[in-house]
Order: sequence, then C-alpha cells, then structure tokens
Amino acid sequence: MRSAIFRHFFFILTFSLFVSAAMAQKEYRITVRLDGLTDSLLLLASYSGDKQFVVDTARANLQKGYVFARKERLPEGMYLIAGESKNKLFDFIVSGSQTFTITGDKAALPASLRALKSDENQRFFDYIRFLGEKQKQQALLNEQKKKAAPESDSAAVLQSRLDLLDEEVKRTISGIIQSHPESFLALFLKAMQEIEIPPTPLLPNGRPDSAFPFRYYKSHFWDNADLSDDRLIRTPFIHSKVEQYLNRLTSPAPDSLIVSMDHLLKLTGNSEEAFKYLAWYFTVKYESSEIMGYDAIFVHLADTWYQDPRMKWMNATVKENLIKRANALRPVLIGKTAPEMILIDTLNNAVSLHRLSADYIIIYFWDPDCSHCKKETPQLRDFYAANKEKYNLEVYAVCMDTSWKDMKAYIKKNELKWVNVNGYYSVTPDFRELYDVHTSPVLFLLDRNRRIIAKRILSSQMENILKYETEKK
Repeated sequence: MRSAIFRHFFFILTFSLFVSAAMAQKEYRITVRLDGLTDSLLLLASYSGDKQFVVDTARANLQKGYVFARKERLPEGMYLIAGESKNKLFDFIVSGSQTFTITGDKAALPASLRALKSDENQRFFDYIRFLGEKQKQQALLNEQKKKAAPESDSAAVLQSRLDLLDEEVKRTISGIIQSHPESFLALFLKAMQEIEIPPTPLLPNGRPDSAFPFRYYKSHFWDNADLSDDRLIRTPFIHSKVEQYLNRLTSPAPDSLIVSMDHLLKLTGNSEEAFKYLAWYFTVKYESSEIMGYDAIFVHLADTWYQDPRMKWMNATVKENLIKRANALRPVLIGKTAPEMILIDTLNNAVSLHRLSADYIIIYFWDPDCSHCKKETPQLRDFYAANKEKYNLEVYAVCMDTSWKDMKAYIKKNELKWVNVNGYYSVTPDFRELYDVHTSPVLFLLDRNRRIIAKRILSSQMENILKYETEKK
C-alpha cells in the first residue's frame, strides 16, 4: 500500500479546492482572481466519473477578476477551472454556499490558493500546505535511505522517521474527519483512506491463511467510500476506484464481473446520479467489448437493471435499441445451445446443423468477395484437414452470398471438403438474426451437445481451445 503522504499529496495536486457554507442561496457566484493570469476567458467544468463537461465561462474583468454567476445552484461535487486553451488551473468542490472568491498566484498553484467566505476552504488550504511540506520531507528521507546500506542502523532510523511522517499525516486526516464529520472535506478524505487489513489468521493446520489479506481487502474495499453520495460521483477519484475494483480485485471471468457489477449498483442506494454513472459506464464497457464472453455481462445488465426506475434518465430510443441488442446477443452467449440451422447444400439437400455427427463443430460464416475470408478460408481448410480425425471435427460453412455460381466456384477453387451450405436457402429463420452475424468471416465453435464454447475467433486460435476442451474432460 502507498503511504498516506504520497497518496494524499497525489490527489491534492488534482483536487485543490473545497467549498462549503450555508445552504440559503439559490444561485452561484464564483469569483477567481489569480496574479499572473492573463487569459481572456476561463472555463468552469464539472466532473462525472472520468469525463469533464463545460458548464460556464467567464471573461476577464480588470476590477472584478473572472466571475461565474447564474440564478441557479450547481450540483454539489467537484469542478475545475481551466484557461482559454483548456489547460486546467485547479479543481474545487462546491458544497453548501456557492458564493465565494478564490485568490492566488498562477505561478504557485495550488499552495497559493486562498478562499474568502469559506472556512472549510481555508482549512483545506492549510492541509494542502501541511501535506506539501510532509511530501518534501518524505522525498528527502527516501533519497537518504537509498544511499544507506539496506540492513544498516541508518536505514532503520530513516525508515522510522518515514513511518512517523506517515502517522502524522494520518492523525491530521483523522482530526479533520472527527472535527468536521458532516463536511464534504471529511467525506472526501475518508473516501481516500486505504483499508487497514488486520493480522492474518491461522488455518486449522496452523499455517497462515495466505488468501485472507486479499479477501478482506476486497470485501471491505468500499467501507470508506459512500457510493450512495452523489457528490463523490462528481469526482475523478471514484472512477479510478471502480476501475481498480473491477480490473484488479475481480476475476476476469464474466460470472465474477457480473457479481461485482451488481454489488456496485446495489451500493448506490437511492442515488440516481451514482446509479446513472455506473449503469452507463457498464453499458459502454461491456456492450462493445472485444473480449469473448463479455457480452453476457451486458445482457445481464439489460435484463436485470434496465427496468430499474432510476433508468428514466436514458433516452427512450437509446434504451430500446440497447434492449434489442441484448435480445440479439442472448441466444448466442457462451454456454448457450447454438440455434438450429437447416440450410441447403450444393446438392440441394437440407442439412441440419444439430444432426451433424461430430464431437466438435465449427460454424464458418463466409463470403466469396470478402477479403478477410480469402485469408481465413485457406487457414481453416488446412486446420480442418490436420485435425478432423484428431478431434472428430466438422465444419458447417455458411455462405453469406446468394449467388450459387460464385459460391460453388469458390468452394471448388479452395477445395473445401467440409459441409457447405448457403445461408439464404433456409428452412430455419434468417441466420443473420439467429447468430447476430452481419459481417464475415465469423467462426463459432460448438461441443458435442451443440453448446457454444467459443465464438468470433480465428482459425489460429482453434488448436488451443480444442486442446483445452479435450484435456478438461
């Protein structure tokens, strides 16, 4: 785990102003005066996860500085001030009174920032200066420790001083949280705290439970960060925490990711803003994922959460299209029985996919004019010839072109001795809708029970998948 000094100083460089006062007003008026700032225009932008959106602009006024003002309140959370070239100057958080002034020196941000009419801001700026000083001390001690012999008394003394610095920062943070528990500053500082892992217990055999630290850390990962508080969603901090939870603390298997996704959505409680952020983030992340099997996560999201009353924010047409997309993907998820296809072969016989006698079946959707197919087809042909007997393998090749002439010429030229059928001459429904196939080439791999075990893969990947499937039996 990183030290408290480093962790907090890192975020202070990004999160440089907090604002809190009385809640009486129904407007905002934010004044910025920075010595050395010559921009003709400043931007006021909000955070939503890892995105930023401009919400207001202010032009320079020699007497008043830059004044952002409207007859409405800003949603509480983190905002940033950027220059006319979109260079970020500093961040701040609005909570409580939204009439205040920020002063400072452009050449010394964020340490030079001062707040007028905001006690909480001033407390935070004091904390920034304290943390900056401790970070400098930490850097100096680390440099000295690098020069000392690893097991020497000097190294031990320097490490002890580093530990004391870290404890001092922790005590200061704890003091702020305890002294002002209802403030946004307390909420934010608490959310940044790492989980303290207790000593590792022993197993019945007397050995330490080596998996305990990870299990404990993951199960308590959100103890300090309240996902049901809209204000935290309007910071970039929560996005990185969500990413860590999914990418580093959760197994990449779809079933595990679904459990973690559901857990996070439940943690949003009654917060519409937090639910909106996570629901859209998951939709974007998994609906178009190129990782095989992750479409199941998107289908689960649509089936389980799209009917939640908090989904009212989504455009009705967009929501309808996403649900249609989920409906198209559902029948061809990994583990599902492949939809039956009964198509006509080159001898005008109806051939059933499900009645083929083979332990493994490759469905190959191809087109005579497809440039990628011209590369994939010979590779699949050679793989089929080399492994047909080894794996009791068959290929059900579906031509996506209506021309019998072009189809037969291609088959003859490439010496394709597997099952060749034309997709448009069918007893069963449209293959494109059944398999969500609208481009070529596309390959599916089925087991003896006609369950889908892999899809949208290449011939070069078949060997490893088939080897794994046969070895696990």
